[in-house]
Amino acid sequence: MQKGKFFYVLLSLTVILAGPAVFAQKGTSSLSKESQETLGQLEDSLVALADSMIQAPVPDDRIDFCVRFTKKLRSAFEIAGSFDYPFSRLAGKIHILNADDKSFRIFNWLIAPSENIRRYYGAIQMAGEEPRFYPLKDFSSNLEKDAATTTLNADHWYGCEYYKILSQTIGGQKVYLLFGFNSAAMGSNKKLIDVLSFDPQGPMFGAPVFVVPDDRGERMTQVSRFILEYKKDAQIYLNYDDSKKMILYSRITSEIADPNRKSTYIPTGQIDGLKQESDVYRFVKDAVPVLKLQDGQAPIDGVMSGG
Repeated sequence: MQKGKFFYVLLSLTVILAGPAVFAQKGTSSLSKESQETLGQLEDSLVALADSMIQAPVPDDRIDFCVRFTKKLRSAFEIAGSFDYPFSRLAGKIHILNADDKSFRIFNWLIAPSENIRRYYGAIQMAGEEPRFYPLKDFSSNLEKDAATTTLNADHWYGCEYYKILSQTIGGQKVYLLFGFNSAAMGSNKKLIDVLSFDPQGPMFGAPVFVVPDDRGERMTQVSRFILEYKKDAQIYLNYDDSKKMILYSRITSEIADPNRKSTYIPTGQIDGLKQESDVYRFVKDAVPVLKLQDGQAPIDGVMSGG
């Protein structure tokens, strides 16, 4: 795809989803039979378009299908009571995650215009008598060393594919931890935890709630976004463990002892953690003990539970 066309399409997608972001409900907040039928028809179209924007053999066509998909999604959001429609079939094509308090849900998807390019898209749909939605504009390629410390908004979003929402109260404020995956870099992948909160202007991303070791492991630092960047073909873990009441993640290190080369980071086998203490999530070393076996011994089932 030509560079000029991509930026034109990106602007078009933002305009399609943006517009007036607040829509007043007409009448009852429940989903009427007529609205349900209309949403069912829209979902049929969305499922077909999702297949095309993800799998179309011509890269430029994927972006074109994404534009059409976004228009249909906006039409669905504008229907009274659409927040109550589950989009069960569409959830098999893109990510649709609901907050556990049912206050919002996130529609989230990835487009690969070429083998080495990844573009992330999303929208947050709010519940309420006057439903609102916020398009998310991927800004991750513009973030470098300040990616972990910058506060962002819907127009400047750290694009990724979310796989978990965890609601928390930190510092007396309701926030949501968003667990995501980003594979946009050429030689590395990232797993991350972002912090979502809402103010009168809309969603805000990032808050200084993570106290973790710096890249060299020499001192503790407080960051607004927890990011693990690692070698492209490595497999790492990052998720919340209910039994331990903490976040667990794979410890990673450079296989060539160069902390500046993120594409060389691989898991060491140890599992560290982040445990909430007052207003922060604080680093816990060896949150899951590693079992050291003698020659010929087999691992005991459950030692790495959750990891």
